[in-house]
Amino acid sequence: MVAARAGREVRLWSRNASVVEDINRRRVNGAYLEGHVVPEDVWATNDAGVALKGAELVVLAAPSHATRAVLESMRGLFEPAAVLVSATKGVEAETGKRISEVVGEVLGDEAAERFASLSGPSFAQEVAAGQPTAVVASSRDESLARFVQQALSAQSFRVYTNPDVVGTELGGASRT
Repeated sequence: MVAARAGREVRLWSRNASVVEDINRRRVNGAYLEGHVVPEDVWATNDAGVALKGAELVVLAAPSHATRAVLESMRGLFEPAAVLVSATKGVEAETGKRISEVVGEVLGDEAAERFASLSGPSFAQEVAAGQPTAVVASSRDESLARFVQQALSAQSFRVYTNPDVVGTELGGASRT
């Protein structure tokens, strides 16, 4: 919803067929964000290859315990230059690894170089409602962090940049 509000065309992947149908037919995500209209620029699919084809920026929003499996199932589908942005909170429970480390292990060093972490005091219901929200996009590559900032900033969603990926990931994991 944030990316669409920022003027981006969005393809959303979900393994849940009812979520895909809800978004495409009723323009709502009844399973997770009931009561909030999904913008017309969001199109959902349960085919990861279709969702990722041509994508310049990929927002990873699976729960931390599922991120590795999701990435493994999509290995080979990401565009070679796609920026990977983690909106996942927490660390991998089984290993204690941050999502940036999981991305590196599963997709390789080149993918890890195109990684950014998105974190902040944000709650999905409030963001979906358009309430003012500020987050940080952190990346070791300043130009990549600015790319994420420009891609996701909208009227009620402000993105700041920061080079401290580890601090951003751990800060997001430690919130209650």
